[in-house]
Amino acid sequence: MRLIIGLGNPGRRYEGTWHNLGARVVIALANTWNVKFRPGRGDFVYAENIFRTGKVGLMIPTLYMNRSGSPVSAWLRYYKLNPAEALIIYDDHDMMLGRIRIRENGSSGGHRGMADIIRLVGTEDIPRIRIGIRTDSESNNLSYQVLSKIPQACANRVNRIIETVEEAVVMILDEGITAAMNRYNGLEIDIDGNGSI
Repeated sequence: MRLIIGLGNPGRRYEGTWHNLGARVVIALANTWNVKFRPGRGDFVYAENIFRTGKVGLMIPTLYMNRSGSPVSAWLRYYKLNPAEALIIYDDHDMMLGRIRIRENGSSGGHRGMADIIRLVGTEDIPRIRIGIRTDSESNNLSYQVLSKIPQACANRVNRIIETVEEAVVMILDEGITAAMNRYNGLEIDIDGNGSI
């Protein structure tokens, strides 16, 4: 099994915010694969799909972002999965909107959700896809910014970014993470959905 986790905050208040992009990607994958989420035995919802390369679990923690580690670590222990078999998807304010970055491991980079996962799983060797969310026009208050609603002016571009991350996930499942890093790291996704290096 591979486990794909989308990070975000629970509840209607946070729907459509920058900080929930990871969860939106996993919801989009479930819709594409026509699988339904159901409550897990813990603080998460999940769905499963039989992919070409084996079973894939989709998870969205239902705790607040900075407590994401508890359901992720519990799932990995229950299914006896190596952390390298997980893939965490989350927003990253250190990168500009239109950029994504795929990595096999590394620090949290200050992202509290990823930091909690690393702390409770006990390793930085967890693959991840970071989605850039920084724009040229935003609040100086970082907390306010990441929890703000995505402006309508950015909606089309964000939708195309979500589609691109979906494509990257499929490539990781089919061809491995190195192939996906070579394809998508450095790509800039513009408002028309085109990519350029």
